[in-house]
Amino acid sequence: MSYFQCHFQSKALLTSVTVTVTLPFPSFDPLSPEMSFDEIYRIEKRFKTLYLFHGAFADANSWFWFTRVMDYANRYGLAIVAPNVGNSFYANLKHGPAYWTFVSEELPRYVRAVFPLSENREDNFVAGLSMGGYGALKLALNKPEHYAAAVSLSGVLDILAVMKNPIHPIFNPDEYFGGINSLEGSHNDLFAQLLRLKQEDKSIPGLYIACGWDDNLFEMNKRFRDFAISNGVALTYEEGPGGHTWDFWDHYIHRALEWLTSI
Repeated sequence: MSYFQCHFQSKALLTSVTVTVTLPFPSFDPLSPEMSFDEIYRIEKRFKTLYLFHGAFADANSWFWFTRVMDYANRYGLAIVAPNVGNSFYANLKHGPAYWTFVSEELPRYVRAVFPLSENREDNFVAGLSMGGYGALKLALNKPEHYAAAVSLSGVLDILAVMKNPIHPIFNPDEYFGGINSLEGSHNDLFAQLLRLKQEDKSIPGLYIACGWDDNLFEMNKRFRDFAISNGVALTYEEGPGGHTWDFWDHYIHRALEWLTSI
């Protein structure tokens, strides 16, 4: 596995940004004389890619510090693209950077221009935890033609409920979504966007959702699961012991990547 931290000037964000990228190059025995450089570094096809989103009050490094996601991805031949988006909720802020435009439009273009990453829908996936779980489903449901599947771990899936009772004053719905009235039923509302795809008979990416029994977001995750099922949308749902913790996310990102290889 190769690990890169990329710094580049973002047109969408109007500032320099950092994105972490890992590539699943095959391992080899450094003492073995049989393998040539051509064999080690030959790239026969572009890599399948997992866009990996962090939660609030964190950044992309958290995934690599507190889980073995890089090791898991390497086992399944997946590249990882992990952007830093602050506490943005993957939205275009009213008085701040356009993070939604960045992750949905600019980021894929940049990484594919620099690294050998596949553009094919069936080779692209998105996953995240907490705020990033929301971002992952938001991206896949708004760009279903680009992503084969989305994974949410302990996701903030009912954004309306969260913005009506935010856990911190910085999460002001006016700043993030133009107010509650503008948020409800918009492309930022996962319930509404999922229903819209279903009603328009559009292809819906595969969905994997997991949440712990002791997580404050547990009921919210069950509510989204029940809504999807009641509207005839298939999804894989798992729950188990644990809370809003890295132990839970490390275990379930591994299970999620196993699931991705089976769909």
